[in-house]
Amino acid sequence: MPWRTADLMSIRLEFVAEALGRRRSFTALCAQYVISEKTGYKWLARFRRDGPAGLADRAPVPHACPHATPQAQRELLCALRRVHPTWGARKLRARLQTQHPTLAWPAPSTITTLLDHAGLIQHRPPRRRPGVPAGARGPADAATEPNALWTMDYKGQFRTGDGRWCYPLTVVDAATRFLLACVAHPAPDTGAVQTVLTHCFQAYGLPQAMLSDNGPPFGAPRAPRGFSRLSCWLRTLGITPRFTVPGHPEHNGRHERLHRTLKADVLRPPAPSLRAQQPRFDAFRASYNTCRPHEALALCPPAERFHPSPRPYLARPASLAYPLHFHERRVTTAGLIWIHQEDVYVSQTFAGVTLGLDPVSSDHWDVYFAEYLLGSLEFPILRFQPLTHSLTSPMSPV
Repeated sequence: MPWRTADLMSIRLEFVAEALGRRRSFTALCAQYVISEKTGYKWLARFRRDGPAGLADRAPVPHACPHATPQAQRELLCALRRVHPTWGARKLRARLQTQHPTLAWPAPSTITTLLDHAGLIQHRPPRRRPGVPAGARGPADAATEPNALWTMDYKGQFRTGDGRWCYPLTVVDAATRFLLACVAHPAPDTGAVQTVLTHCFQAYGLPQAMLSDNGPPFGAPRAPRGFSRLSCWLRTLGITPRFTVPGHPEHNGRHERLHRTLKADVLRPPAPSLRAQQPRFDAFRASYNTCRPHEALALCPPAERFHPSPRPYLARPASLAYPLHFHERRVTTAGLIWIHQEDVYVSQTFAGVTLGLDPVSSDHWDVYFAEYLLGSLEFPILRFQPLTHSLTSPMSPV
């Protein structure tokens, strides 16, 4: 008769059957199967809980991890993530370290794993992003001090719940990322932008320069040197207007990145109306400036790095100064200047502004707005010939 070879599962089933039959003492039964009483009770407990499947081998997983993140801290992480669903692990960790400095918080990678297990991370397929060519960085990247450069732009329009268009205007300090204004407009408008900027200047002073794209209302590609009424007004205040290169939004990449955050936090879904949208923008601005850690600022919120400009806003700034040999002419509301007993059209962009005329020769005068050469006057026909090229960033005089 051949020997009977029993597998491990069969042996364990036999042991459990005999143990449940109680025909002998449990100690003797364990000695017969050459196992400890602790192991014997383990097999009995698994069989009573899971049946025969409970007798299979299992991976050696510890019942507790001594360095696991405490449950209370997990709940704080998940609660903050629900309040700020677009914040990553680093921002959550920096904020909680500020709120609870006595607690030891796990690494960002561990926080990401905890949030993933809690179902608070939405996985999206990776997107292919076009590479930015070398040297494509814009002037915003060179700003290192508050108020050296402000940037402004209209975020892409969207419809509110009532079907009307909303154009958010945002103004940002380039160095500190401080959001100076976030205002809902029904359409891009020079007067509306000027009103918002006036409030910013009154509250925070004047920056050295302002960067925007060259489209209306910020620039006017058809006007001399691309000046618009808005950029002309900025220069009369002593602010240098600067334009990005057309077709290169990456030259104002910091501002574009802000718009991505604004869209994720406030515009999904949009408010029922334009009036209802503005309180959302106000709340976003307060949180962005004072609460949200910024990785470019060593996880400090922008309000900790920004300070107002020492240059005050003057509703009536000083007149533009020109060299003594220049002839000064004030532009009428129709865009005309008076010279040699005749009206010469320059541009309505400069209405109310004093231009400087440099008599280079008897038949040629250069026309300046502040330090910017706009074009020339040709004699004897007395016709203004504007420069054909527009100003891009940096907006430099010629």
